Amino acid sequence: MPRTTASAAQPAPTGHPLLATKFSVPATPGTFVRRKRLLDRLTDGTAGPLTLITGPAGAGKTLLAASWAVGAPAPHPVVWLTLEDEDSAPGVFWTYVLEAFRHHRVTLPDDLGSPARADSVDHSLLVRLASALARLPQPVVLVLDGLDQVPGREVASGLDFVLNHVGPQLRLVLISRIDPLLPLHRYRAEDRIREIRSADLAFTRHETATLLRRHGLASPAETVDALTRRSEGWAAGLRLCALAMQRADDPTGFARSFALSQSAVADYLLAEVVEAQPAATQDLLMRTSILNRVHPQLANVLTGREDAAEILADLTRANAFVEPLGDTPWCRFHPLFTEVLHAHLHSRRPSLEPQLHRLAARWFADAGLMSEAMEHAAAAGDWEYAAALILDRLALGGLLTGRDTHGLERLFADMPADLPGAAPWLRQLLDHRPGLAGDLPGLTERTASAGSLPTPDGGPAREILVESLSDRERDVLRLAAQMMSTEEIAAALYVSVNTVKTHLRSIYRKLSVSRRSDAVRRARELHLL
Repeated sequence: MPRTTASAAQPAPTGHPLLATKFSVPATPGTFVRRKRLLDRLTDGTAGPLTLITGPAGAGKTLLAASWAVGAPAPHPVVWLTLEDEDSAPGVFWTYVLEAFRHHRVTLPDDLGSPARADSVDHSLLVRLASALARLPQPVVLVLDGLDQVPGREVASGLDFVLNHVGPQLRLVLISRIDPLLPLHRYRAEDRIREIRSADLAFTRHETATLLRRHGLASPAETVDALTRRSEGWAAGLRLCALAMQRADDPTGFARSFALSQSAVADYLLAEVVEAQPAATQDLLMRTSILNRVHPQLANVLTGREDAAEILADLTRANAFVEPLGDTPWCRFHPLFTEVLHAHLHSRRPSLEPQLHRLAARWFADAGLMSEAMEHAAAAGDWEYAAALILDRLALGGLLTGRDTHGLERLFADMPADLPGAAPWLRQLLDHRPGLAGDLPGLTERTASAGSLPTPDGGPAREILVESLSDRERDVLRLAAQMMSTEEIAAALYVSVNTVKTHLRSIYRKLSVSRRSDAVRRARELHLL
């Protein structure tokens, strides 16, 4: 943000002068990519009373609105106000709003007045403001950038009152990292709101290519694809990577290196996201960075706390690079965010990481999620436990063929050759899987009875390694195996399409898969079909 200067207007109720640069539309850099699809949505949104732009830090929210305000054919005057945390007091907030209108030459009555106190605003002032705006000769657009800096319910209530009583002469654009405390459900039900969210703000492959060209980088298609996929279209991450690529001797090689990309964005994410969190949240983020997906119960195990569900929910609401995975308790972190957090953990507490992987391995095993359990056991270097998990999985069938075995080869590539008992058996398992596939029961019995490879719980290999499917889930799975579509399954079972989708998500979770074809394959391995 540019250095602020004082306005000649009357001071805020705190006695401090108002800062004129808060009313200036931020400048867009020369490398900025104007994205017509979003500019058109913003223009359409300002035809109605409320437009909401939300997303994480660096998603491009402010620059989108700024480029629209100065470059798009806006049909109405645009009043801009950038908010900071010092503006959270209701009296200060409304003083700035009134001055923003005057700064942008929107005529308001001389006797309108202004807040007398910083901590409150007289309701009659909001009534007079709504009345004055309703009498304007043409509509005006008010852009409030950084509304998350003003989190109070009183400010949100005042905005809602003004918007509901001003008529069509005020078009409000709110830019925030989090949803404001407005009754958004009511605005949606009345079709009075247009929303631009994180998924909308994400760069497409074409937009990534344009951004790279703006930085003087003629990148091949695979480089564009890699950066878009790795960043998931996050605007700030792409721009920081592009700047680093400009300085790199091998820009294409840079794009292929996750570690270098992570280094390029680490300072930004640490300053803008991690360090803004309480100590307990920072600790949870670092400890759970070893995971591909996070469950609140597992996060409690890794942190020794009991409030992970609340912390993760807060991070999700705050658009802090944490997002839910469907209608499940699971969530995931943005890949670049995960890498930065993981590097932070490795540099600060390197001895903690193996312990976290051991805890995660046992939690996943207890949950019946054996693939993830083995991955974390291998990452911890806990080879005997990892090998025991393989023995446990032999009852599943299908382990010795297909993509699962290639994953095992990758996991156990670093296993010490002199590991007692487990190593020879695993070498045989991985090197001769086709020949052993028909002798699973005998191999399991011989290995376990020899005592060379204990099962994870010290007893015999488990026979059921997944959470049981409900009768209706089995029905859905049976019809899916017949290549029926979601709509056809819904018709056959006399349920809604959404209900079928819910059952499929539950099936995927229980079978540790992410696709329908994999669910059918795994179910056949488990003799569920």
